[in-house]
Amino acid sequence: MTGLTSEQVQERIEQGLVNANENPNTRTYKQIIRENTLTFFNFLNLVLLVLVLCVRSYKNSMFVGIILINTVIGIIQEVRAKKTIDKLAILTESKTVVLRDGKKWSISTEKLVQDDLIFLKTGDQIPADAKMLEGTLEVNESLLTGESDNLVKNTGDELYSGSFVTSGEACCQVIHVGKDNYASKITSEAKEFKRHNSELRNSLNAILKVISIIIVPLGALLFYKQYYIVGDSLKDSVVNMVAAVLGMIPEGLVLLTSVALTLGSLVLATKKTLVQELYCIETLARVDTLCLDKTGTITEGTMCVDSVKLYKTEENSERIAEETEAAENTESTEQISEEDQAALKNVDYVMGNLMNVLTDQNATADALRQRFPVRKDMKPVHAIPFSSDRKYSGAVFEGQGTYLMGAVQFLFPEGNEQLTAACAGYAQSGMRVLVLAHSEQQAQEMKLPEGLQPIAFILITDVIRQEAPDTLAFFDSQGVDLKVISGDDPVTVAAIAKRAGLKNGDRYIDATTITTPEEMQKAVAEYSVFGRVTPQQKKQMVQALQSQKHTVAMTGDGVNDVLALKEADCSIAMAAGSDAAKNIANVVLLDSNFAAMPHIVNQGRRVVNNIRSAASMFLIKTMFSVMLALITIFFGSAYPFEPIQMSLISACAVGIPTFLLTQENNYNKIDHTFLRHVFMNAFPAAVTITGCVFTIMLVCQNVYHSTVMLNTACVLVTGWNYMSALRTVYSPLNTYRKTIIYGMQFIFFGSAVILQNLLTLGSLEFGMIILVFLLMTFSPIVIDALTEWIRKIYAKSLDKEDAEKGSFARFLDRVQK
Repeated sequence: MTGLTSEQVQERIEQGLVNANENPNTRTYKQIIRENTLTFFNFLNLVLLVLVLCVRSYKNSMFVGIILINTVIGIIQEVRAKKTIDKLAILTESKTVVLRDGKKWSISTEKLVQDDLIFLKTGDQIPADAKMLEGTLEVNESLLTGESDNLVKNTGDELYSGSFVTSGEACCQVIHVGKDNYASKITSEAKEFKRHNSELRNSLNAILKVISIIIVPLGALLFYKQYYIVGDSLKDSVVNMVAAVLGMIPEGLVLLTSVALTLGSLVLATKKTLVQELYCIETLARVDTLCLDKTGTITEGTMCVDSVKLYKTEENSERIAEETEAAENTESTEQISEEDQAALKNVDYVMGNLMNVLTDQNATADALRQRFPVRKDMKPVHAIPFSSDRKYSGAVFEGQGTYLMGAVQFLFPEGNEQLTAACAGYAQSGMRVLVLAHSEQQAQEMKLPEGLQPIAFILITDVIRQEAPDTLAFFDSQGVDLKVISGDDPVTVAAIAKRAGLKNGDRYIDATTITTPEEMQKAVAEYSVFGRVTPQQKKQMVQALQSQKHTVAMTGDGVNDVLALKEADCSIAMAAGSDAAKNIANVVLLDSNFAAMPHIVNQGRRVVNNIRSAASMFLIKTMFSVMLALITIFFGSAYPFEPIQMSLISACAVGIPTFLLTQENNYNKIDHTFLRHVFMNAFPAAVTITGCVFTIMLVCQNVYHSTVMLNTACVLVTGWNYMSALRTVYSPLNTYRKTIIYGMQFIFFGSAVILQNLLTLGSLEFGMIILVFLLMTFSPIVIDALTEWIRKIYAKSLDKEDAEKGSFARFLDRVQK
């Protein structure tokens, strides 16, 4: 076989028969511009601008400048992040070995063309629909069918893109590419399930949905009241309506959220972390349970063969105990008999021939190849590649029977007390134990042969990551429950976990003993270390934890982790891992360094904490604008603000300070109380501002009859109260916060004096000055009192269980019901 020629490849490219990715990691420049400009609120602002221009109130059109600045900033930040993330994505893009012009090349899966000959091996995700030409594979099609069973594929069978290879090697021919195969569909589905539930996104969407529903009817009613009932001029009616609607629009909230998440992903990019789903930053910050795959996270993913032990069949248990305790002396041939030396050489001989036959690509296989050089003395009949379900591999040799190596429980499922005891002794010291076994019978397909007898133990050690102890200690200090999940022997995994500093590392269980959903529920609640876990059980563990109201993150790097990664609330993969794991994960650690995890958590906390505070400030304006619109419709004769005045308040009390204060590194622990926190901060200030403005409206309507005085007094009192709200929301105040808040206060009142004519502000009569002074004096006290009162009501609304768990979600459910 020579594969396609360069000319044939070029022809297919010109015909569009290329495996192009329909769902890239980031949005295109066109999408970024469109989604930052073509929004409901921007359209509404455009309508308001047209209305203001039509009545020739040009100075009140200045609000559009803020909208343009917000939009441009959002586009620039997203483009900047896109460039960085796209560069990082190149490091993790899937590669495929292809045969062209008689030579093998490793190319991006997006450059494959129809009829290409590709080579697949364990760990690969199938990049395009293909037909098997040579070899045998076991594939998992769970992403397509939801079924986790491995399927054997032979020559002539079809492979579907999106499924992944669990064992074997094969040469295949691509039969579909791009949108014609499953690749596009699977990537789309992957994006869907990576779009996990986000409290931040759900809360913001709920706020925006309510505002979108009420904003147009209120604006229309206000215009009707002003123009048809009060009898104002068309110009005044339009200006008042525009001012009210502008106040209701949280124009910077969506932008601020997008920018904060984007900048968060940009910061993580500098830490060699690729974020493939923006909102997963928030999700990980809320995680209370972290499931760790031992290999690649706690350990470096590299192994070495520590020693080889012969299995003694004598009934003398003392001899076995001596063998177990003297691990460090096994390599000393002076302390063993000539018979044992010959037996060890035979083990080397057999293992060398197995290394020639087996082509598995993983850390264990690499350690075995390093210890046992390849030999070609024995003639293989067929190989039995390693499978995460079988937990063993081996080969059938002509005239030699079958040699298998793997976990003792899977090679000898019916049990062997002496063998199991010997393995347990080594495992307790943190060794991974592979049993080498032999049968004179030839294994049929992938089944265990009859007469299988153990020959020797191959002891393998993991190398613990240098940063693992500090990282585990960080999560423990943050109250995150850690679960170590592995396919290895639980005693071994527990020993390694304890060496790495895992709290409760001695609480372990063999997953093969878990047979019912009830047992799984109990196990995930009681144990911290799980061994002999199958891929399906990993998924079940995540589901069990989620059913117990935990927010679960999962780390992994192999195809056996894919099901659990898909199910977790947030999934983290190592760049050195399989393509399947990287494609599924929300976050990819580009240098496969587990130490980056605290940075991800802290960035998530920073984003959520800052957005939560900023959302409170935006919502104050929205809430008091809605209440004032209703008051004006039912009781007032004129809306108390003009658009340009609302622009000044928005800029000095909301837009500028919140943008500057979101730059802070606020790493405080967060909980599931986003909406509660936002409303508890926003409602007291909004009600207080509404009360103050309503008071001024009544006085002006009945005493002074001056619109200019009404506007001036309302602007001053509203600005003062907003600054008080800033101090409340961002308490406790540090030097940076004080500088921003008091600086904005100075700019606000300075602008009110300097730009008096532009803002349509005037002088106040003595009585109004006294009223404004009293309102400014007592309104901050009212805000604090209302805040405290609301907090007490919330505390009383929770029963004892809810209060202990801090479950605001249940409180919201009761309110909704």
